[in-house]
Amino acid sequence: MSDRIEQFQKASRNLQLQPLLTEEERQKFMVDYGSECIDSLEQKVLVCDENTNQFVFAGHRGCGKSTLLCDFAQRMEEQFFTVFFSISDLIQMKEISHINILFAIALKMMEKAERDNVKIADDKKQAFFDWFKERTKTETVELKGQMSAGLSLFDVIKSKLSTEQSTKEEIKTKFTQNFRDLIETLNEIATEIKLATKLEILVIVDDLDKTDLAQIDDIFQKNLKALLQPKFIIIYTVPIATIRDGKLKKYIEDETGNRIFVMPVLKLYPMGESRKPDGKPNTSAIEILQSVLTRRIDPDLFESGIEVKIALNSGGVLREVMRITKECCDLILVKLRQQMRRKQNIENLKIDQGILAEALDNIRNDMKITLSKSDRQILLQTYENYTPDDPKQQEFLDLLHNLIAIEYRNRESWYDVHPLMVEQLKIEGLIPPVMSSAP
Repeated sequence: MSDRIEQFQKASRNLQLQPLLTEEERQKFMVDYGSECIDSLEQKVLVCDENTNQFVFAGHRGCGKSTLLCDFAQRMEEQFFTVFFSISDLIQMKEISHINILFAIALKMMEKAERDNVKIADDKKQAFFDWFKERTKTETVELKGQMSAGLSLFDVIKSKLSTEQSTKEEIKTKFTQNFRDLIETLNEIATEIKLATKLEILVIVDDLDKTDLAQIDDIFQKNLKALLQPKFIIIYTVPIATIRDGKLKKYIEDETGNRIFVMPVLKLYPMGESRKPDGKPNTSAIEILQSVLTRRIDPDLFESGIEVKIALNSGGVLREVMRITKECCDLILVKLRQQMRRKQNIENLKIDQGILAEALDNIRNDMKITLSKSDRQILLQTYENYTPDDPKQQEFLDLLHNLIAIEYRNRESWYDVHPLMVEQLKIEGLIPPVMSSAP
């Protein structure tokens, strides 16, 4: 295999759109971004009490929340018994509810306690094990068969929770009828862990921001009080669109006693600058996004200036930088193999303007498919005024949720349209092209 192909294949693997959940991954790929938000969260966590120990963390999908929160959880391990997990690893997104969130927390706390050899009294531990088995209808014969294959009780229950509809229905039915049973057991587990470890508990429930907005309303509007009953620290993630619903935002902040923490998106331009013929981007933001790339891909694989163009087309969202660059790598790998078959030299091929343009077109075409006529009007309003006519309109919240519209923050929030959708609106003649003032 050609060295050039191996280089691009390695780069493509490094650009997988996944959070950095291991120390090794973070050492290799993590950049210094978003630390101020995490520092503020840490301060609140350290001084909270039983009335203010529940936190909500919002941000655009792909802005780096999961990586930062995972790193935060690891840093706090000396001071807390920490549990970080993605709800999507246990429960299908469309089936997430306040009940299975709390059940998942109980499950992950006991799993972590077992993994860390936390010394819980045998009778208490057995009572907890029996509780999990009974609530999920995990039969002893079934469990013995699975454990003989090297699986733990918690592996078996996690598998049942993610794949068996009957198990999910059983949990829903039991705890809808007797919610107190769930909360009391959850808090009893927490108490035993605290006694054994001499540490307070910190749980971070990640990926709730990937649920539909209607589910967020059901979980955090209708059932928030249930989520606040655990007597230990919990951080929940929510979509950025949540904070645009003023009623829901106020309710969450009033009930938790904490403001919603918001992970910002990098501002590529000061407000209004991108509309100028020769608008100048924020150098520091571009440098951060370039460093995201240079940690994953050899700079020699880019033609000069391409990394900056990728950053400018990302809207300041880390995930979009990686998505665009991965699309470039996949396209050039096809080109490399084609030229190899033709016996042509491939060792000097790089991601150039042609490859980037094709990658941007592919992503733009995928994004535009979902846009309705009213979506286009909302995007046009947002482009012209840096805000839609009604930021609470459901159609706009959906655009925000899906990264078609992007929120930026200075002293006040403002909005812009994803750069690829700006290009789409220009193609459709809804936005005039920006003419350079250069001679």
